Amino acid sequence: MGLLLASVTVSTAAQENVTDNASNTTPSPTAQSPASSAEFWFNQMSTALRELNFEATLVKSSGSRLEPMTWLHGVYQDGLEVELVVRLNGADVRSVRIGDDTSYYSQPSDSSYTLHSDVTYGLLPAAFYQPFEALQPHYQVRVDRGMRVTGRATYFIRILSRNNDRYHYGLWIDRSSGMLLKMQMTTPQGEVLEQIQLTTFSERESMPISLSDLRGVPRPPRLHEIRNLEAPQYGVQAQWLPAGFELLRASHRRIAGTQLATDHFLYTDGLTEVSIYVSNRQQQALPELAIQGPESLFNLNLGEHAITVVGKLPATTLERIAQSVQADSE
Repeated sequence: MGLLLASVTVSTAAQENVTDNASNTTPSPTAQSPASSAEFWFNQMSTALRELNFEATLVKSSGSRLEPMTWLHGVYQDGLEVELVVRLNGADVRSVRIGDDTSYYSQPSDSSYTLHSDVTYGLLPAAFYQPFEALQPHYQVRVDRGMRVTGRATYFIRILSRNNDRYHYGLWIDRSSGMLLKMQMTTPQGEVLEQIQLTTFSERESMPISLSDLRGVPRPPRLHEIRNLEAPQYGVQAQWLPAGFELLRASHRRIAGTQLATDHFLYTDGLTEVSIYVSNRQQQALPELAIQGPESLFNLNLGEHAITVVGKLPATTLERIAQSVQADSE
């Protein structure tokens, strides 16, 4: 794996001036209502993320942290997707997604693993790869003409939480290809917390050559299997989350590094995820605190338990989730 992946040559950076050959044939939504136009362009983006053959470079910013990456995507003749994301600073970290299996390689440490997932976590929200219909009950979407991004005309899509209990998103979508060129995650008040900006983008008629051999790369072991997870032990659980959040996974485990015994609950609404950690208050020994940012955190001491809630949500929402934790009604 190491030799093959290390030999992948990403040519995007050298192709900044390549002219996009894609025809400007995307149907215009101007005759539709504003809401349906916004949904139309969101769905164009989700289709592009699944079906386009492309090479891109981008910068992901979160607070003062900047991460340059290369991003390649292609589709084999049998319809199987392949995606490669390479971080260019620091440790050599690469994500390879083939179909619904995503492998994360980290060198020189031996911490590579595979997850059953048809999206590459850490790049974009999973909901961006699906039609907007799943988000509609809890988010509203608006469209306007956007600024040029990487030299391309865009439409600007705003995804707004209906109750302001979640973060908002701004998306700049290429009018020609439907590709996402820029994303911002903001607080309801408009503060930018996280941004992804493509710096180069080249659409290809066929799969990028760099991806053609990845189908034969050995895959690292799966991180875990759901059936092997140990059930929660503390007998408490959150009784409130914003509407639309569903429980993905619940388990009892020890936190890496500290070995603190913890019940972990993972919830998602499709666009974002939130984790709830329940541990012994005396063993955790953290003060009550609230931190708002790209990954907000709220820690609450509740009886004999310490409740820690972490996620891409406003700290006030995490506080309400933490305060709702009580004995499991089941």
